[in-house]
Amino acid sequence: MRTKVVLTIIGLLLLLLLGWWVQWFFANHEQKSREIKADVSPLAKRNSMLAADLFLQRLGKASESISGRDYLLNPPVDPGLLVVSRLGSSLPEERQTLLLEWVGRGGHLVIAPEKSLDDEGRSNSLFEYLGVEINRYEKAEVDEQDVAATIKIDQSDKLLPVIFEMSDLPGEIAVAFTDKYTLFDSAGHADWQVETDEGAHLLQFDIGQGKVTVLSDLVIFTNDQIGEHDHALFLARLANDLPHVWLLYSSDMPSLIQLLWRHATALMISLCTLFVLLMWSLTQRSGPLLENRHEIRRNLMEHLTAVGHYLWRTDKAAETFKNAQAALEQSWLRRHPVLVNMQQAERCHWIADHIDMTQHAVERALYGSYQGEHEFIQVTAIQQKLVAALFK
Repeated sequence: MRTKVVLTIIGLLLLLLLGWWVQWFFANHEQKSREIKADVSPLAKRNSMLAADLFLQRLGKASESISGRDYLLNPPVDPGLLVVSRLGSSLPEERQTLLLEWVGRGGHLVIAPEKSLDDEGRSNSLFEYLGVEINRYEKAEVDEQDVAATIKIDQSDKLLPVIFEMSDLPGEIAVAFTDKYTLFDSAGHADWQVETDEGAHLLQFDIGQGKVTVLSDLVIFTNDQIGEHDHALFLARLANDLPHVWLLYSSDMPSLIQLLWRHATALMISLCTLFVLLMWSLTQRSGPLLENRHEIRRNLMEHLTAVGHYLWRTDKAAETFKNAQAALEQSWLRRHPVLVNMQQAERCHWIADHIDMTQHAVERALYGSYQGEHEFIQVTAIQQKLVAALFK
């Protein structure tokens, strides 16, 4: 009973202490929200239309932002909105026909000219089919007297929006198109266009049940511009009632590795696993370890002795002996040129007189032979004396 009372008192003290700490915490701390600017995510850096994709998904559209030329070469089966940020080079004639047939079945294609055009302003053959000419717009030079007025009027680098109306949309919308390119409907087939004093920035053509919309640029749908003016509203109205939206933010051909990963993921994983196992197997030894042997090097005399025994066993002693005699004779001739014009007997006599040795011994060492190992040793000893005499 007494233990329960003690535990109850301790519990009440802990609750009072906890309540006091909570009261002190809220009395000395203030809750505030702080906005921290984070760096752009790698996905947003790679996908320039990521914000537009997320915006369309919030509207309930089945939106997808992709790269590559798959949907240009093989259009989707279902109708929808296909926005091509970088149209790239001209499609083959049969692929362009398939793309226009997809538009005729209810698709909506939105394209824009490339940033780099040739000197004549030509680009993709699809513009030639629609009869759209792309013109570079160059601003007129401003006189020095008008510079001050221009600075007062234009205080920022932002483009002035173009105000226009869209069907089934009350009021007007504002879109800041580029000031570098303008469009011209040379064939006069456009069913709707948005024009300014510099030229058209939007040309729309009805093809079958679908449409092709040509804009002067698609920068207005990128991550940096989708939130400006009425760009998001403009994109939503282009999608209209279409259930699917494909944002092709890059039509560059993917690399071979990307294609293999996209269409043969299992094969790529198997190859990577095999490569890792191969590298691991190379680190494993096979067989017993070799012992570290530290052999003692033989001295020079032992080496010469071994060479001599080898030559004697292989019957090359006679040849070596003849070479030694010839080398010894040439050494004496170089040392004493007077011996060059002498005959063999006279030469041996002259050498014997100078080194205190018999003529027979000298002739035997320089020009004789030997019989057996005992004579070989005797003749070799005489040759050593002749060698020593050269350096006296």
